[in-house]
Amino acid sequence: MYVLQVLNSRHYQLLSDRNRIQSLDLLPPRGEIFDRSGVLLAGNQTTYRCLINLSKAKEVQNLLENLKTIINIDAQTLERVTGQLKKRRKAFALLLKENLSWNELAALELHVPDLAGILIGKDQSRFYPHPHQTAHVVGYVGAATEKEVLKNYQLEIPGFKVGKTGIEKQQDNTIRGQSGLKRLEVNANQRVVRVLDTVESIKGRDLHLTLDFPLQKAVGDILKAAKSAAAVVLDVWTGAVLALVSHPSFDANLFTNGIDKTQWKALVDNPHRPMTNKIISGQYSPGSTFKMIVALAALKKGVVQPNTSFHCPGHYDFYNHRFHCWNWRTGGHGNITLEPAISQSCDVYFYNIATMVGIDAMAEVAKEFGLGSPTGIELVSEKSGLVPDKNWKRLIKNQPWTAGETINVSIGQGAILATPLQLAKMTAILANGFHPIQPHLLKNISLPVTTPLGYPQSFQTLIKAGMQGAVNDPHGNAFNARIMDKDKQMAGKTGSTQVVRITQQHREQKTHNDLPYHLKEHALFVGYAPVDHPRFAVTVVVEHGGSGAKAAAPLARDILLAAQELVKSV
Repeated sequence: MYVLQVLNSRHYQLLSDRNRIQSLDLLPPRGEIFDRSGVLLAGNQTTYRCLINLSKAKEVQNLLENLKTIINIDAQTLERVTGQLKKRRKAFALLLKENLSWNELAALELHVPDLAGILIGKDQSRFYPHPHQTAHVVGYVGAATEKEVLKNYQLEIPGFKVGKTGIEKQQDNTIRGQSGLKRLEVNANQRVVRVLDTVESIKGRDLHLTLDFPLQKAVGDILKAAKSAAAVVLDVWTGAVLALVSHPSFDANLFTNGIDKTQWKALVDNPHRPMTNKIISGQYSPGSTFKMIVALAALKKGVVQPNTSFHCPGHYDFYNHRFHCWNWRTGGHGNITLEPAISQSCDVYFYNIATMVGIDAMAEVAKEFGLGSPTGIELVSEKSGLVPDKNWKRLIKNQPWTAGETINVSIGQGAILATPLQLAKMTAILANGFHPIQPHLLKNISLPVTTPLGYPQSFQTLIKAGMQGAVNDPHGNAFNARIMDKDKQMAGKTGSTQVVRITQQHREQKTHNDLPYHLKEHALFVGYAPVDHPRFAVTVVVEHGGSGAKAAAPLARDILLAAQELVKSV
């Protein structure tokens, strides 16, 4: 008795405590995410989960087989658990199943005394009230990777989730929270006798976005008219993102507790790429939406004046190559000056001024308006686009730039690429009088102080008149998509970009109009409204939609009308 109670008391006390006391990590509730008016976009809900305490469990494989008779455990879960058993240290519990149904919870409670090492935890799990409408902005959460766990011990807690995409990922450290701990006293049957002590978990910080959910939903509904499309709406003065939609979307709730292989394969095999946020990761030739930049470069360099005209016979011959205007069949636009060249999108006019301006001057202006570099929005995986110049081609391809490439870039084709968000930023700067903006999603953040770009008022007036005419003049390309209410009229520019080269044979036989879906042109529209006092800038891209005037402009019209009706203040 002396040996047991005195000499070895500490040893047996520890053994007793290990049998008597169980520690349960408490997951922290993630900070919630709201839109600009307080609409919940990402929240938490109470759930129950089943865990295996590896320090208590004996013969885990047999335990798993017994559990299969009590709760529903699929083969994928068993495979995951078996794999994790080989990696986890014995001191940590292992998550077996989340979101237990009430029947499963009741069955487990009944059988826990016979299942050594089984724990039932009550926690908060992520849910998205509007999963399809906000998937690309808010993102989703998932289990931490091995690499992430190595950087933060907290992520080893069974069931701990981290942001994987969207705001959830970019702001993960802010909204993650701090885990807690609960020590439980249990009897010989592993029933909880009492809670010894608790260190409460700390909820992460809530986030409020600039997003306007009613507008976000409206834009999503409007884009359903297309197979694959993207649209973004910005406040032209602050750069606040009011709507950001990539269509088709997906159910973000599928990822909260682990998506199954069938659902995952359906998403990744979808040719319309629902998992890609096309607004920031889709890189497209801007087409004729780039013509305002070319016009500003020509005005800045002084090679044209507002009344400078060129003759458009429907084509432009440069040495032995003929570049066509979009309306070559009707004989071109005739003599045309800059403003109608923008509103009617005369390619030949821009071929002429591009050869006079040169690629470097065009690239310089493009970069001033935010093309060619990430916008810095609070989302991951943003692409930079591409604004080519002579130095770029020399460095990348070790070849000299050619004048023919300048002509292609002048109508937004060739090597130039832009994301829809970059084009929206460009459009907002054109609409607000050339004040640079910072596109952003987080509300109430400090914005950088900017000064207007150094262009005279006459340039602004000319460019905006061309964009207004493109929609509201009977000769404008997008006249059929105009807004009839004069107080809500929009200005803008259409664009269509080839995904395959259109040959002369295609032109003569009109076979390019009959190309299969995946070879048809992308349709674009950039615009702002209302024209007299701009508030909203929009970019719409319809993949393989064909004509920008027919496919993208009507969607942009509906979006800008919705913005003016739904967003009461910015």
